[in-house]
Amino acid sequence: MAIITRLTRLLSADLHGLLDRLETPDLVLAQALREMEESLDRERRYAARLDREIARLGDQEAELRQVLDQAGQALEDCLAAGQEDLARPVIRRQLEAEQQAAALRRRRMGLETERERRSQRIRDQESRLADLQARAVIQEQECDPEPVGPTASWSFNAPGVRDADVEVALLRAKRQRESVS
Repeated sequence: MAIITRLTRLLSADLHGLLDRLETPDLVLAQALREMEESLDRERRYAARLDREIARLGDQEAELRQVLDQAGQALEDCLAAGQEDLARPVIRRQLEAEQQAAALRRRRMGLETERERRSQRIRDQESRLADLQARAVIQEQECDPEPVGPTASWSFNAPGVRDADVEVALLRAKRQRESVS
């Protein structure tokens, strides 16, 4: 039994070693970037749907306010004419419209809360994506060093700081600032 256990461990270790060699960091990082971008796109599409639904509910609320205004005017007319029988259906319509308006308002407020939560989630994901993109730039620079030889520029007039270095430093400073806040 001990031999079978040892063989199983050996095969497992060999498989893990093979997978480690197959997983190159640049490919894993590129896949992580793609997945994060897809996730961010899904979040943005969902947020856009929430915005449309909030706008639709706002339009419905405006329509109900018009119904309420009309019902209020009709009620005044009925009461002024002493027509209580006509006033009752108007009051019923007014109460139903008020209940619908309250339900729409609650639903809209819930969606606005969800939209704000999604907005914060999008901002967080954008920050993480920017950080991961900066890491990819750094890794790419480490994997592809500048050529040395006749094609390399070793002039003292050349700037010592590349634009990519500035961008990475900016992203780090932003991340550090956000973590302090």
